[in-house]
Amino acid sequence: MDSQQYLAEDTASLQTIRLYETISLTLFAGGLIYVYRSRNPLFYGAYLASSVGGGVMEWVFDSKYYFRLTTDDRFYTAWTMAGEKAALAMVLFYAFFFGIPLVLLHDYRSSLYATLGRSGTYVAVAVLGFVGTPMFECTNTSVAHIYKYHQKEEYLFYGMPYSNLWFGVMMMMFPFWALDQANVLLKFVSRAGLSVWEQRMLACELGFASVISAFFVAATVNGVWYCMAGDVWTTSPRLF
Repeated sequence: MDSQQYLAEDTASLQTIRLYETISLTLFAGGLIYVYRSRNPLFYGAYLASSVGGGVMEWVFDSKYYFRLTTDDRFYTAWTMAGEKAALAMVLFYAFFFGIPLVLLHDYRSSLYATLGRSGTYVAVAVLGFVGTPMFECTNTSVAHIYKYHQKEEYLFYGMPYSNLWFGVMMMMFPFWALDQANVLLKFVSRAGLSVWEQRMLACELGFASVISAFFVAATVNGVWYCMAGDVWTTSPRLF
């Protein structure tokens, strides 16, 4: 069944879609440039993790028994699996959204710790996730009509699931903490007698492993809520 039947009057204009695609590509490329110029292999791994966890695996979580989310068929497609398309713009946007704020926070964490303290910094990160997620999502769902969650109205906040309020907090705090621990481990890497190349590769691996693990822990905890919430969904054209 055509997903356009479900989007109905909430369908974005073609101009909005193309603009969204342009912005997503620009942001993702800008993120790549920033990470490359940082010369920090830990950030290389973190951005790769956000591209896989936030960009690619996000599409998996859009399935019928998790987010149950659909996007407009007019988006350029990154890939198609069993008839379900992944919008390239969403892959790029989420790769940026879950990666660059995290990298920026860690790039300036010394200043944040000095100003806010360790606990205060974590509170600020939580607030960023709590506020930033609905700002991004509600704009996409209720203003630009980029995508649609097929869930009952009582579970939605301006088109975004209420559960994404705490999910957004977890998706900021868990990776931030994980990358913080990776920074601690790097101090031991420098004492391991490895070559410079091996140290840089290990730093990249630590960045990737810590962030991707944190993403999946957050997604699993949020998945438990969906299991407990029961039937929160409405009819959807998704095949899986």
